[in-house]
Amino acid sequence: MVLEPRPYRRQPFDRSEKLYFLKVGLLVLSLYFFRRAMVGLAFLVWLLIPALFFSFVWFKSIQTGERLIDVLREHVTFIPITRAEGGRKSFVPWATLGLILANAAAFYATRLLLPADLATLENALVFLPPEPIRGISLLSPLASLFLHADAGHLWGNMAFLWAFAPAVEERLGARRFLLLYLATGLIGLTVSIVIWRLFFGLPLYSLGASGAVAGIMGVFMVRCYFKKLVIPVPLAGLLSAKLRVSSLPVLGLFFVSDLHSGIDRLSGGTSNINYWTHVGSMAAGFALAVLLRLHAKAAEEKYTEQGLAAMGSEFGRRDSVDSLQAALRLNPDNEAALTGLAREYATTRKPEGRELFQRAIALQVGANPEKAMETYIEYRAAYGPGLESDLQYRLAGVFYRKGEHEPAARLLEALVAEPSAPDGTRQRAFFQLVVLLAENNMLEAAHYRLRQFRELYPASPLLQAAEDKLVEVLRS
Repeated sequence: MVLEPRPYRRQPFDRSEKLYFLKVGLLVLSLYFFRRAMVGLAFLVWLLIPALFFSFVWFKSIQTGERLIDVLREHVTFIPITRAEGGRKSFVPWATLGLILANAAAFYATRLLLPADLATLENALVFLPPEPIRGISLLSPLASLFLHADAGHLWGNMAFLWAFAPAVEERLGARRFLLLYLATGLIGLTVSIVIWRLFFGLPLYSLGASGAVAGIMGVFMVRCYFKKLVIPVPLAGLLSAKLRVSSLPVLGLFFVSDLHSGIDRLSGGTSNINYWTHVGSMAAGFALAVLLRLHAKAAEEKYTEQGLAAMGSEFGRRDSVDSLQAALRLNPDNEAALTGLAREYATTRKPEGRELFQRAIALQVGANPEKAMETYIEYRAAYGPGLESDLQYRLAGVFYRKGEHEPAARLLEALVAEPSAPDGTRQRAFFQLVVLLAENNMLEAAHYRLRQFRELYPASPLLQAAEDKLVEVLRS
């Protein structure tokens, strides 16, 4: 089966992805407008969840041949906290944990104050403060993001933060994540105050992390739109089933609900929740993520994951190639996509696979030498020896530094035997080969390569260094 590459536009999203966004939008609107009619159905499904879940586990165990207990471990949890699926196991979201700790510390520390003192402090630090205190109230824009009305307010916000923030932090880094957290929080607070002033002509005082959390949710909608949420559904006692749902409809429904509630509040509704902060922050997070072109990185990651997941399946190979090509269109230096597509081409020995393998190895040599060695072994098995001259020399150095002298020697020997190799690279290869052979007490071979070096490049500045190294080994 020969797979020909299909051309892709440089736009982040192809037609199928745009159709997906359209379907999500229609789903969100349908769920919202028919939410009352669905309440009874949802209650019925809730009652049937235990039976449905255990039936699913039973049939999956029969279908896959896995032990029932192993399938249960995969699909149940004792930790009833929603989170985004995936992520590197070695990654620790220190910034997210720091924010949770800071919010909790601020809340419980202020609860040590007398009620009158607590009221004075909150009136000075909410956004914007009704009773400012000189010096202290200058901190109110940021301080208000870390103040909460009660424990339910605090831990509800922190639960939402933990569900979405680690995935955003992992992809953006702690610094950009924190900047977006604070910026979107402040934008949301400002939006709510402006709207309140325009509609009611009254000041609005706000506190809580919900705006900043909603801002991160807006960023998540752009950067991690393809991720699934793992939602714990109570089964029995402390046991919960892991329900995996697409995150984009959930976040879209959250935004539409807050927008409707905010409009209702302006129409005379009563609520202590500042919905316009949520709306403003989430919209700000979405907009800033688009301005930073995080949607392109998201599309690249999704195409890469789809392509790698479809590998190895005869019926999925076309989809695998298409997805990996789309990822490389967005980022030609996507090492995972390069390697995956090279492997697909290697199954039929397509010449494109040779070039893709070499591009992947070139990226890995500096960033992940061990992986570069593994990829070269795979490349050699599919296409035989031979790399671009400079890359071959660099890879020989990787094998040498890792103590793998035999493959290093083979790479160097192939390089010195290649007349078309650049003279500079070939001279360095001669020098390193003499050194390697001498260090491994292969003195006759070292002498032979030194004679070749002298005959081909008598004026090389590395020739004397190679001779000195050989003499040093002989003396020792």
